Parts: sequence; structure tokens; C-alpha cells
Amino acid sequence: MATAGHLHNGENKTLVKLPSNFIQTIKNIHKEKGEEWLQNFDALIHYCEKRWSLTVLPPFELSYNFVAPATKEDGTQVVLKLSVPNKEYYNEVEALRYFAGDGMVRIIDAEVEKGILILERLSPGDTLAATEDDIEATEIAAGIMDSIWVPETPASGLPEIEERERSLLNFYWKHPTGKAPITQELLQKAIHTFRSLLGEKKARYILHGDLHHYNILRANKTWLAIDPKGLVGEREYDTIQFLLNKLSEENIKQILSKRIEILVNKLDLDEKRLLAWGFAHSVLSICWSLEDGEAYSTPFYTCIFVFEKLHKKRYGQLGIDAGQTE
Repeated sequence: MATAGHLHNGENKTLVKLPSNFIQTIKNIHKEKGEEWLQNFDALIHYCEKRWSLTVLPPFELSYNFVAPATKEDGTQVVLKLSVPNKEYYNEVEALRYFAGDGMVRIIDAEVEKGILILERLSPGDTLAATEDDIEATEIAAGIMDSIWVPETPASGLPEIEERERSLLNFYWKHPTGKAPITQELLQKAIHTFRSLLGEKKARYILHGDLHHYNILRANKTWLAIDPKGLVGEREYDTIQFLLNKLSEENIKQILSKRIEILVNKLDLDEKRLLAWGFAHSVLSICWSLEDGEAYSTPFYTCIFVFEKLHKKRYGQLGIDAGQTE
């Protein structure tokens, strides 16, 4: 464990422990900017404690940002989130402000240029993944989706869904014959599907961009979403990350079909487009894992073919004309 020391109220010295894998992630992603951020981490923690009269507690499990519970002098529980300021961070802040606490965790305060967010603490904070009943979990997720989605505004500045298509194209240019387990045929079919769907110019919304079981937390008697990426696109696309998550390797088709039925009915979605988006995004998700040098998710890979088969059964073959409505 690497540690970062800081002074609290100018008196007691406390330590924030940064896991070595988190430190390496910051260096890998942010390069020199990440190195500088890590070197100044002690001072940043001290600044936050002094600026907001906080005591920072040991962090939650860390991935790409420093996230820790903290207690204010008056006893209020908050969450301190520190990020290396970059495009994704700015998108998250903007998305949080658009959703403005409706179905989403609230910003209490921020210093955006320093990468600081003070967020409300969700208690007990259990993730939706802890909900055993999959139908209940899907209905809860549908309620969150219905709460947070807002129609696109031209001034949003958030990334458009076309960026996801470009991400897939970039992978194809690097691996024109495919990269196991993604074949050339799958890549070409997913690209055609993206193009067909995007070509139809359906109504767009400000979306979460990464909404799944682990980004939905219990807050007393309600549920709220956290960690939006911020994305402008069709509502159907924002369901896919939820559909892909928390799947066992058995009965995927049955579970996925039931989830889709619930979301389509509760949110009045276009099932045909949802299935096509599901196929295209599942391929993209595996490509992301391969690009990052990570082990890909077997259920995600299986979902590629489940979405494809469901689309074929109900609406015909996916391919160059995928996504076009009759």
C-alpha cells in the first residue's frame, strides 16, 4: 500500500492509503498529469478538509477516481470524490447538473477546476446488485431511467452517441480481420448496425451512459443513480449496460428477455431498436476490454448472440439493414 499523509485542521496527522493498483491506474491513464496529481494528493486532501471542515475517512474500493466518505464538523455525512480533471470528469459534472438530483445523487459543492466533488452520502448505500429478485431490480432500474432521462439540449456539450460508433471503427481499423473472440464478421455487422440506427435520427436525450446495478444505490427508502458518464443519444441505448450486468452464465436468454420486456413496457421503448443497440454495444464492450488488455466478460460475449437471435426471431436478420423500421 502506498500512503499519502496530510494534516487535519493543522494538528493531527492522518494517513490516506492509496492502493498500489489505483496508483498504477492513475499513472497509466493520465501519464504526467496523473503523476503530478498523485504527488499533490496530500495537499489536495488537506485543502478539502480545511475548505469544507471535513474529516476524510478510509476510501471506498477505488477504480479510476478517489472516492471516500467524509464527516463535516456538524456531523453531516458526505462523499468526497477527487478526479484528475479531464474530459470524462467534466462530462460527469455536467451530467450531474442536468439531472439535478432527480433520481441521481446530488452535488453539494464542487471546485471543478481542481477535480473536487462533494456529493450527498447515500445510506445505507447498498447497490442494486444486492437485490436478489431480478424482476424487482429491473423495475427499480426502470424507475431510475424514467427519472433521470431529459430531452437533449443543444448547449449540453456532452458527447454524442456517434463517439461510440467511432470507438468501434477505431478498433476495426486496428484489427481489420478481428481480434479473438470478435470476428471480422461481428465487427462489420456491429458497424453496420450502428450506422443504420444513427442514420434514422430518432429523438435524443441526455443519458447516464453507464447505468447498471453497481451504479444504482439505496438511499433510505428510495434508489438513486451515481457516476454518470453523460451521453447524448436514444433512450434505448442507455438500457444496454444494465441488461448486460449481473448475469449468470446460465439462463441468459430467459433473464435478458424478461428484463427487456419490463423495460420496454414500463418506459415505452422501441424493442426492435433496443435489440439492435444491444447487439452493437455488446460487441463494442468486448472490444473495449480487448483494447484495455483485460479479460472480457463471458456473459457480455454471450449477450451478443442473444440480442442477435432475439432480433432475428422477432424482427428479422441483423445486418447491413439492421435497425431500419418497416
